[in-house]
Amino acid sequence: MSGTEKASGRIEDLAADLLGVDDFRALCESVLERCILPQQRFEADEFGRDEHSSASAGAVLNGVGSLPTIGPATRQALVAAIHDLIRPDGTLRGHDRQMNVGTTSWSLAQVLLGLSRFGGEDVRASTRFGAAVDRLLNCQDGEDGAWLLREGDLKDPLFAFYPSLLFVDLCRTPDWRNLAERVLARTRSYLATALLGNVTLVDKVLAAHVIDQVEKVLPAGEPDRRAFERRRTSLLNSLVGDSGLRIEDRIVQNNVQPRWHSVTWTGALYPCTRRWGSVTAPYNVMIGDRVIREFDAEAGAWHGVGSSRGLGRSWATSLGLLSTYLLASDLRAADLNAEDWHRLVDEVGNGRKFDVVISFGGPDRAIAEAIRNRLVAAGLSVFYDDDFQHQLLGEDLAVVLQDIYFARSRYAITILSRAFVKSEWAGNWEWRAVLARMNRQREGYLLPYFLEKIDIPGLNPTIGHLSAEKFTALEFADVVIRKIRGH
Repeated sequence: MSGTEKASGRIEDLAADLLGVDDFRALCESVLERCILPQQRFEADEFGRDEHSSASAGAVLNGVGSLPTIGPATRQALVAAIHDLIRPDGTLRGHDRQMNVGTTSWSLAQVLLGLSRFGGEDVRASTRFGAAVDRLLNCQDGEDGAWLLREGDLKDPLFAFYPSLLFVDLCRTPDWRNLAERVLARTRSYLATALLGNVTLVDKVLAAHVIDQVEKVLPAGEPDRRAFERRRTSLLNSLVGDSGLRIEDRIVQNNVQPRWHSVTWTGALYPCTRRWGSVTAPYNVMIGDRVIREFDAEAGAWHGVGSSRGLGRSWATSLGLLSTYLLASDLRAADLNAEDWHRLVDEVGNGRKFDVVISFGGPDRAIAEAIRNRLVAAGLSVFYDDDFQHQLLGEDLAVVLQDIYFARSRYAITILSRAFVKSEWAGNWEWRAVLARMNRQREGYLLPYFLEKIDIPGLNPTIGHLSAEKFTALEFADVVIRKIRGH
């Protein structure tokens, strides 16, 4: 067995532990069998419905079909079957009962994305693939870059997700790059506007993920990139509230298709947010926990919105398996097991929202901000006062800050100097909360950074610390990152 196979096996074992099943690989194979119907059809929605959907075919290939638990031969057979769903004119095989309904930007993009990722150059060069791309392009609004469900049909930010990921993938191939760049430039502008609009947090996560992926192949200018990073930071800070994960539902529908629920996309969130922070970041913990909790062990499936208990849905289950495998992979990389995961879930569920808070005196703000920027860039959830002015406005700061420092953070950075001691807030209210927390939790909460030699009232001199004499602010931040990530 190769090293890669051994690593995959360890991830599978952890995935099984998370879901409470005996064999994760067997679960994936069982789901794939239920998704594939006779005559090269793919289960439309609820298992046992026995009705074809080409959109579900794409979801299966990009979800469970993408995992190492599925062998190469099985995956290539899946690619061939899904390629055959494309008709010569670029339309897709329709639903069994509504043969003319199956071709939408939603279905085309999912199918084409899977074929591009796993079919290779031969599939991308096929006439059917090209015809399907042409038909998909008719669904983009040439003026504002939005994606429509069909040509002339309704538009919505949700419909931009899979087309964008497809053209990011195509942008990496010479034959498609020029076209893909033009498409992505329009889409990025549209989604950047959507991030500011009145849409749900789910919509914003999907949009931010797309913009992130576009940045890898089509870098934006520095001002645009910084503006996006500020919006993404604000988004991540909004995902977890006092009552947990803040997932709202929004219904999108027209007279032809059934309703889309934005909450259905919850299964797609972890693959989006995992690269923005560590697996221990509160938003990743809460999103991952939701994926695991929504698994129905009796059905061996996820339900999504509205399916009957005991059956499950093909699309939701394909995404659920993908998210579970990625979560297990990230936990393994952080040297965490299922028991550690449950502890993290309990900790975050009991109010831990931030990986770290930063306390400092006003004159030391530039140093604090440099540390904050490095921590945020590493994906940590940070409480830094300027990022939360909108939430602090009008509140009793003595109460709010006490709660954040005492109950809602894993660690506290204190930037210690004369300015800190003189500060009415940092050296008074915040420091009291830190000391109270230290009296309750002896181990590893306070992360002191001395800018100068000074006595700090109440600070035990035996507590490990770093100083500006030997570590720059960014070097200190890097040590904090290793501390929080556990390596």
